[in-house]
Amino acid sequence: MKLSFSSISSYQNCPLSYKFAYLDKLPRKRSPQLSFGSSIHAALAHLYNVSLPKPPPLEDVLNHLEKVWERDGYQDETEEKLYLEDAKRILTNFYHTNVGDFRVPVALEQKFKVKMDGYTLAGIIDRMDKLPGEGYEIIDYKTSRRLPPKSRVDEDLQLSIYHLAAQEVWGIEPEKLTLYFIIPNQKMSTSRTKKDIERIKVLIQETIEDIQSQKFEARENPLCPWCDFQAHCPLYKHKFLKEAPPEEKETTDTQIEEVVNEYVGLKSQSRQINERLDELQVIIHDYCESHGLSRLYSDKGIISRSQRVIASYNMEKLRDILEPLGLWEKTLKVDAKSLKEILESDVLEEEVKRMIETTKEVEEITYALYVREIQKEP
Repeated sequence: MKLSFSSISSYQNCPLSYKFAYLDKLPRKRSPQLSFGSSIHAALAHLYNVSLPKPPPLEDVLNHLEKVWERDGYQDETEEKLYLEDAKRILTNFYHTNVGDFRVPVALEQKFKVKMDGYTLAGIIDRMDKLPGEGYEIIDYKTSRRLPPKSRVDEDLQLSIYHLAAQEVWGIEPEKLTLYFIIPNQKMSTSRTKKDIERIKVLIQETIEDIQSQKFEARENPLCPWCDFQAHCPLYKHKFLKEAPPEEKETTDTQIEEVVNEYVGLKSQSRQINERLDELQVIIHDYCESHGLSRLYSDKGIISRSQRVIASYNMEKLRDILEPLGLWEKTLKVDAKSLKEILESDVLEEEVKRMIETTKEVEEITYALYVREIQKEP
């Protein structure tokens, strides 16, 4: 079985989406973001594809961007032009930031295939630099517009796979693993320990086992709104039934939509009502506590307040009572039912039953409100 970061990540997000993409090979749309990202990557590869530690002129990099520019996925020429101008601006900022300490990478757009235990791990490393000293830094370019939390970078699956590949292909332990976010022009670096890599191996192995077991359930996740396979997904079946031609629709479509709208509206109202009821209960309980009341009256009804005591038995004290009587073994799993049976039986004397009751300890006291509406005479 051949796996990559993309396929593993796809399965982790939604096993059914993985099946549609990698097993059924259903077609996917090319989005502006994908074309934009691929074009940026190609231009950066050109920037660093030199034999001497001297970068090509910025104009050469921008011209190359236009040559490798991918045009698929844009709505029209206006949108495409906006993306292209944005790409030029981003590359210009990147160039000026990195030209000062420019160095020739150790590896660039490096493809790898690593044969592991029962599977092949494949991928492409954007760049690997030699650090001062003996260390290496693996760099992966990202065209996300927002920086993630540092904790997410520390757990990033892709960087872990690249670390594992560097171990297997080159026999090195990368000192730094870096995500370079091109748009904000910022790096976020991390590292991996041996334990981290072992955990990744386990995760990959578990993923393989799940795939081989045909576990392809639909799993809702934040990427669902952009999924190419919604028309095939059971979670979105009703959405596409609504969009079907009139002759294919059931006569109840309009009715069920009205029902759904009403249900959603009532649920929204119920949340507001429940929130207000919670607020009112606090006020009522506080008033009853401060005035020593258990019942309140109004023109519309009566509210009675009752106490609920949640208690449990002290196991050490209970054992001291029951063990000498040879009954402890019967109550190793103490619950309300088993104790009730013992207390209601003729096995125990009344004195012992009273002693057992003294082992109860109050865990929590709550109060419940009961409403009785006042019926007005017609």
